[in-house]
Amino acid sequence: MNKITRLAMVGIASVGLMATMNSGASAAPELKAGPAAAQDWGGGWSDVRDVSIREKPSTTARKVGTLKKGKIVKCWVAGCSAVDGGSYKCTSNSPTEKRWHEVNWGGKKRYAATRCLEWGRVE
Repeated sequence: MNKITRLAMVGIASVGLMATMNSGASAAPELKAGPAAAQDWGGGWSDVRDVSIREKPSTTARKVGTLKKGKIVKCWVAGCSAVDGGSYKCTSNSPTEKRWHEVNWGGKKRYAATRCLEWGRVE
């Protein structure tokens, strides 16, 4: 096989590979509705302390569980929405905060104090 034939074959193979790669990459990922979509995005965790999970975004709301140090809680929806709620402090000398993340706790929408957790992509 001469050089020109080999170059032509490599070029054709490259075009085919690029077409295959582009066809999958151009399709936007499907977003699922409701809490399942959160698993595609992320959640929260703390490597420092346990964090209370509440029924509503307030420290006076019923505590429904505790996210243990080092564990992950998934967000309720993709993008991890947060709402304003009651005031809290993560530690006695931290500033007062009012933002709460909506999380999936036992298949129900519950709330975790935003500033007491790290937030990001989790698997």
